[in-house]
Amino acid sequence: MKQTDKEINAMVAQTSDVRYDYSLKRIADNDSLWCLSSEEDVYMFIQEKGVRLFPIWPFKEYAGQYLLTLGFEKDCRCVEIGIEKFTNEIVDYLCDNGIQICVFPISHIDYGKIVSVNTFAEDLSVELENYI
Repeated sequence: MKQTDKEINAMVAQTSDVRYDYSLKRIADNDSLWCLSSEEDVYMFIQEKGVRLFPIWPFKEYAGQYLLTLGFEKDCRCVEIGIEKFTNEIVDYLCDNGIQICVFPISHIDYGKIVSVNTFAEDLSVELENYI
């Protein structure tokens, strides 16, 4: 599902809590999320005040807009991850390394809603129950 510029601008203007709830619903809808990767296929993280954050978005367009905002569009790319892969492979890595998730960051000063991996997994699980 491709997002229009109007949709992107409307969602970017929302609070981090609204973007979080929206992201949970859309990630559940699409059974996937988007993150950033370097050209070497290494997942990208944000370092903020000694805390490492794993940024995610519900659609490629939002992740791409973030790259444009920061000027990283030449160094990074948007990568789709299925919920199953995220749950089975990435969650353990994030937990083992003390990395939190930032959902729908939009700039270098608005990292979106920052949550623990467990909180995100629980919230997503509740949302996924609506699709059973």
